[in-house]
Amino acid sequence: MGEVPEKEIAILGAKLESGPIPYSTEDLALSIALNFFKDAQNISSLGNAQMMARMTMLEWLQENKVAPILAKSFEDTLYKLYK
Repeated sequence: MGEVPEKEIAILGAKLESGPIPYSTEDLALSIALNFFKDAQNISSLGNAQMMARMTMLEWLQENKVAPILAKSFEDTLYKLYK
């Protein structure tokens, strides 16, 4: 959707991936996305993107591709910020 520069996404992804917590590809994607969705500077411009991300997260959850606790945190956080 182009609201967040790819370079910022790549930097955060590399930082999270090299940390102590092991991530599946989908868990890493949700963690990266959540970081940007929570940023107050992005809230007004990411309204549509967060809806698409929540639908994707639900698909991944149904396919057992993401940790349920991460999916719940993702949904709860976005619900509070974007309701």
